[in-house]
Amino acid sequence: MDFTGKSIVITGSGAGIGKRTAMEMAERGGLLTVSDLDFSKAEQTAKEIEEAGGKAIATEADVRNYEQIEAMIEAATKEYGQVDVLINNAGTSIPKPFITTTQEDWDFNIGICLYGVMNGCKAVLPQMIERGSGKIINICSDAGRVGEPMLAPYSAAKAGVVGFTKALAKEVARNKVLVNCVCFSTIRTELMKGLFEANPDVEQKMVKRYPMKRLGEMGEAANTVMLMSSDYVTFITGQVLSCNGGYAMVD
Repeated sequence: MDFTGKSIVITGSGAGIGKRTAMEMAERGGLLTVSDLDFSKAEQTAKEIEEAGGKAIATEADVRNYEQIEAMIEAATKEYGQVDVLINNAGTSIPKPFITTTQEDWDFNIGICLYGVMNGCKAVLPQMIERGSGKIINICSDAGRVGEPMLAPYSAAKAGVVGFTKALAKEVARNKVLVNCVCFSTIRTELMKGLFEANPDVEQKMVKRYPMKRLGEMGEAANTVMLMSSDYVTFITGQVLSCNGGYAMVD
């Protein structure tokens, strides 16, 4: 896949799947705008891209804050002329029984996982609609498709992302803007690897729930996002693609 000359913005790309995707897309010629709530992490990702011969700028943005997201899109546009691809990747969760959660927990999950996606789309769509091209990839989770215990607010927020993606895709298809959703199950990010090293039995129990008898790797997650962002995708919009090793098989 070739992203030469494509201006790509990825939220939450200071670590994990977002960072891996940014690195892979930059290696293939993409012009990256790396964004993270922790600016030092965004700077580190951009630095690594530049050291590897790629092109990247770093921005700090809390996806819950529309003004900061708007500034992120403006920075990318100023640097590269436009934004061709927006990947709304930022997201997090704190597992706990629903009965013990508070409204602050709900606001936290919905703010980052759903409002963050909506903010990104709102900020970038005017220019995409005006020129009649663009791709938006909303990173979701199988929790939003089938639900996950201990992650009820997170599941609700991610389910909202699925519905929002489909609705928005119908609105902007006539403008040749493609909006799709990529869902993941458990991916072996740095955070998950640390958890598994501390609790080896946790990974063993999780693997039993996967038909492929293993968890996903970050490279596989990045490949899925790149595919949906690439020029190979020209007649796909409003769809939900799961990269999950068969964990959840839903229509």
